[in-house]
Amino acid sequence: MHRSGTSAITRGLQVLGVNLGDALLPAIDGVNDKGFWEDIHVLTLNIEILSALGWDWHHLRLVTPADVEALQQRGYVARAVELLQQKVGGVSLYGFKDPRMAKLLPFWKVAFGLCDFDISYVLALRHPMSVAKSLAMRNSIDAEKCYQLWLGHVLTSLGETIGARRVLVDYDLVLNSPEHEIGRIGNRLDLPIDPIELQHYKNEFLDQRLRHTHYGLNAFPQDDACPPLVREVYAALLDVARDYVQLDAPEMQSRIFQWAAEFNRSESLLMLADRFSMQIAHFTQAVADRDNQIAALTQVLMEHDDQIARLKEQLAMCSAA
Repeated sequence: MHRSGTSAITRGLQVLGVNLGDALLPAIDGVNDKGFWEDIHVLTLNIEILSALGWDWHHLRLVTPADVEALQQRGYVARAVELLQQKVGGVSLYGFKDPRMAKLLPFWKVAFGLCDFDISYVLALRHPMSVAKSLAMRNSIDAEKCYQLWLGHVLTSLGETIGARRVLVDYDLVLNSPEHEIGRIGNRLDLPIDPIELQHYKNEFLDQRLRHTHYGLNAFPQDDACPPLVREVYAALLDVARDYVQLDAPEMQSRIFQWAAEFNRSESLLMLADRFSMQIAHFTQAVADRDNQIAALTQVLMEHDDQIARLKEQLAMCSAA
């Protein structure tokens, strides 16, 4: 999910020898001060794919098999395969991230299959209240919508990676114990740690001051906007991140299916919320266009007033002469 520490966790993969490419999105002060660690070309393609579906990153509806089929017919799968082959060519271990990947994973799995890559997944987890606070600050998104976005991204990433090699990592645990958490990733993915890179990551990259919120499980009752399903999912996944429970254990798999089924029952409401979002965006743009027109007309009137004032001054001088 967006604002879940994906940038910090992705940067940590370099400690394990993962090549993140040389076309990374630059840092933005106040948003991701130390970089997004996102490949610009992957990001651009994901934005285009969402646009082709008529969506934006913050829309709630989930990707369906029919959506993937439509994208494949329009050539997007072929483009994804070509891009992946370009990125991986000549690199023994390549990694990339974009929070949109969690939403678009049903699409990307088709491309992965056509490339016949050995795929591993790192799933980033963060307290949903921290995510909601961050999105409210950055994008002015209501908490209720943030929690539904969190569920959609998290549940899709869990369901679509069943049977694959994967590891779940909690952002707050990374900041608290970076060496341990990077070691967990390395152990699960069978990747060795570079000690020099680890020290650089711990001492020079990670910065506790950039974590603006940190909540525990007891914080949930303070937010009435947070649905019970969010609390249940996060509490269970935090146990996974702490290695109390195995993500691939049969009982956890069963819970993931149950969570997804409960979330999917809200599909019609999610689609309605998306329509409202698009209407609001349309009206907001219309108001902005009107304000721009008013500002332009006001500027023209001010210029006319200045011309009239100058003409009056000239007339006054002629009369005095």
